[in-house]
Amino acid sequence: MSQIEIAQIIEQIKQEITVDSNGHGKASIRATARLADVQDSSLRRALSSAALEPSVLAKSLIEQGFTPAALETWNQGIPDMGVAAVIEYYAFDAGRYCKQQARLVCKAFNRIGVRAWMQDITGWAKPATQQPEQPPKSIAASHEAAQLALLVGEFAGLEKSLTAQLAVNAATKVNPALKPAADELKTAIASTNPAEDAFLNATQIGEVVGMSARAVNNWLVQHRLQYRTEDKKIPYRPTESGKQWGRMVPALARSSNQTVFQLRWLPEIVQVISE
Repeated sequence: MSQIEIAQIIEQIKQEITVDSNGHGKASIRATARLADVQDSSLRRALSSAALEPSVLAKSLIEQGFTPAALETWNQGIPDMGVAAVIEYYAFDAGRYCKQQARLVCKAFNRIGVRAWMQDITGWAKPATQQPEQPPKSIAASHEAAQLALLVGEFAGLEKSLTAQLAVNAATKVNPALKPAADELKTAIASTNPAEDAFLNATQIGEVVGMSARAVNNWLVQHRLQYRTEDKKIPYRPTESGKQWGRMVPALARSSNQTVFQLRWLPEIVQVISE
């Protein structure tokens, strides 16, 4: 038996081999018998004996995990792993009934696997997996910009409402189509917070309580309502206790038109200092 003859047999039984959508192969009893070089009637009898008096082949298959009930269904087609087991039996375990052809076929299976072999001869191809739908780049980019603004605002100790406005502005800048919704959000945020001009700086507080701006800042530090930073642009930030009255609000820098953030205080801080 030559490789050419085996190739001819495979071509003859090709139509009796199928592969399902999951890539699992199945061959008819006749096709399996041709590969093993045995009579298909003999193979059929050996498989049907599994429920009553199992043949040597049936016993071998049962020992490998195939149930008698499963073997009875093989009349409609033998699964690829069953085909491999049958070929291996007639190649090495059938005693005087071992077949040289079965041994050659078994060696061929061992190289790539019977399932892969069936997939190859039937032209089966793995279905392309559907990629998860990606959000439009503009939406993803605006989301990333908003997240960055939230992180920066939190790091800078800004008030939550102000940080939210920064996030809305960042998202709108990346995706201008969001502007109508962004304007509505900013209006809602502003309506729940005092206006910026309602906050006082250290100089304004000092004018009310009769202290210099430096003395006010020192008092706020000593009473742990604010703390000094090494950032010249934002020299003071509110402590957790100070956030009850203090807010980081935007202001226009004197030396440029750039917006900077400064610590400002609610008017109630005047009464706190006076007491």
